[in-house]
Amino acid sequence: MPDLVLRQVFAEYDYAVLCKMERVCKRWMNIINAKFRKEIHEVSIERLGSSFPQTHQCIPFRRLSISCPSDSHDFLAGVFRRSRLSILKMTTDINFLAGIDQIYVAKDTGRRYFSNVEDLWLLIIHPDDDVTRRFLSIEETLFSELNQLTLQVHVNPRYYRNVSEIVKSFILRYPKSNINLELHAEKSMHILNQMSVLPSLPLYKIKLICTDFDQPTLRLDQLYSVMREQNIQAKNITMRDWSLFADGTTPVSYNPLDTFRISSCSIETVDNLVKSLQMTATQTDDVPPVKKKRVVKKKLESVEVVTEEGVAVPKPKKKKIVKKVVKKKKVPTPFIKKLEIAGQCILHGLAFLQQRAHTELERRLTTVMPELDVDCSEIYYCW
Repeated sequence: MPDLVLRQVFAEYDYAVLCKMERVCKRWMNIINAKFRKEIHEVSIERLGSSFPQTHQCIPFRRLSISCPSDSHDFLAGVFRRSRLSILKMTTDINFLAGIDQIYVAKDTGRRYFSNVEDLWLLIIHPDDDVTRRFLSIEETLFSELNQLTLQVHVNPRYYRNVSEIVKSFILRYPKSNINLELHAEKSMHILNQMSVLPSLPLYKIKLICTDFDQPTLRLDQLYSVMREQNIQAKNITMRDWSLFADGTTPVSYNPLDTFRISSCSIETVDNLVKSLQMTATQTDDVPPVKKKRVVKKKLESVEVVTEEGVAVPKPKKKKIVKKVVKKKKVPTPFIKKLEIAGQCILHGLAFLQQRAHTELERRLTTVMPELDVDCSEIYYCW
C-alpha cells in the first residue's frame, strides 16, 4: 500500500489509536511520527488529579493535551519521543521539569530536552526544597531560547525564597524573553511578601489575582513601594478580584505603563483612584535627549594650477565634511497610556448612578488626563 494511501487512512484515527498502530512496523511508525511532528506544535501537561494517562489532540490548534499521574514516566517518554523536536509552545508545572531526567528521551549529551520551544507557561505550586534543588540542577539543559515566558505562581508563605530562586534562574538564563508574572494568593500580604524577595524584574506584564471570594483589600500605595524598592518594572499591570484602595497621594506605578487593568474589583474610593492615576500621569520618564550627528557640507573652492603648456586650469579642492553634534529633544510620551476597567466592578462613590457609574468615571479621568485612553467596554453590573 503506497504511503499516500496510508496517510489518508491514518488521518481517520485519533492520537491514542495511532500510538498503538505505530507498533505494527517501522514503516508505519515513521509515517505516523512524521504526521505527529507536523500536527503537534503545542503540548499542555496536567499531572494533578489524574488517575490514568489520557491525551486529547486538537488538530486545528496543533495542540496535544496530556493528563496523567505524576509517575507516568514511560507514557510521557513515548509522547516526547514522537513530538519533542516539533514542540514550539509548552504548558507544564515546575515538578515536571524538575523530574525530567526520569523520563527517557534519546538525545545527545549536549542537546536540550526541548530545544525548539519558544513559548513556556510554567505553573509553580508547592516548590519545596527538593523540587527547587532538582530544578536548579537541571534547568540549563531544558530550553535553548525562550521568547515568551509566563510564570504562574500560587503563593505560599513557606516557599517565598524558593520561588525567588526559580524566577531568578529564568531571568539569568533568558534575559531577552518577554516575561509575564502571575501571582495568585488569598491575601494581599502574601502577594507583597512574595514580591519583596523577588529579584529585579523587567516584566512585560504582572497580574495579581485574589483567590478569596470575600475580596480582601489590596493597597496600591503598598504595591507601589514594594515594586519600587525591588526594582520590579512592568509595562502592563492587572488586578483581579480585589478590593482596591488608593490613598490619592501615591502613584500606581513608578515606571511608564502601557496598560493598567482593573478586572472584577471593588474600588473603595473613586476620587482617590483618580488622584493616584493623575499623579502617575504627571511623572516624567527621565531619559536624556538623543544625540544625533548631522553632516554639514562646505562649498567647493577652486585654485588655479599651471600646466606644462603654461595654461592655467582650475582644480577643485576636496570636499570638506564637518560632523556637528546636535541634541535632538526627546518627544514626551504619556507615563500611563491606557486604563481598562472590566468585569463586575463596584465603584464606591458612584454606585448611585448604577449602570452609568463608569461613564462618570470616564468623564472625571478624561477631564484631568485628556491623553489617557479609558476603556470600560468590558464592564458589567449585577443589580
